[in-house]
Amino acid sequence: MFLRSSLMFLLPVFLLLSTQAFAQGGWRQWEIYFLDGTSVEASPLQLRNDGRFTRSMDPKEAGFAQARIDYLAATTKQLPPAPTGKYKQDVVVMLDGKRAFGKVRFKTLKFSEGTFVQNGKEISLENVAYVKFAHPKATLKRSQKD
Repeated sequence: MFLRSSLMFLLPVFLLLSTQAFAQGGWRQWEIYFLDGTSVEASPLQLRNDGRFTRSMDPKEAGFAQARIDYLAATTKQLPPAPTGKYKQDVVVMLDGKRAFGKVRFKTLKFSEGTFVQNGKEISLENVAYVKFAHPKATLKRSQKD
């Protein structure tokens, strides 16, 4: 009897938890931090064909120009410190804290996973904590109008 009542209690709990995971799609969550200090959650983070980052699967979403984005941050329990300040080159921070500097060019980004090229190496987002974009002064002025 105890086993049966325990199962009757645990089954709805299990179903509730699995429904929430399914509703999120099972992909990794990201935060998009903008140069103006605001941020939005990306669920999932994607890159459209026109080069704009999106935060959902809505095909009507306008997306965000890279020129407005300070950095992308993976949402996970343990992250190394975020890169702060201004950089002359893009910065990629891995989950283990290692940093790499150089222009980042995304090849693919769909359902919060993808690859980019930095310094001639193709890198997966799987172990990336942050991607911080460099913003030369001309880009900063142009992005404020975007």
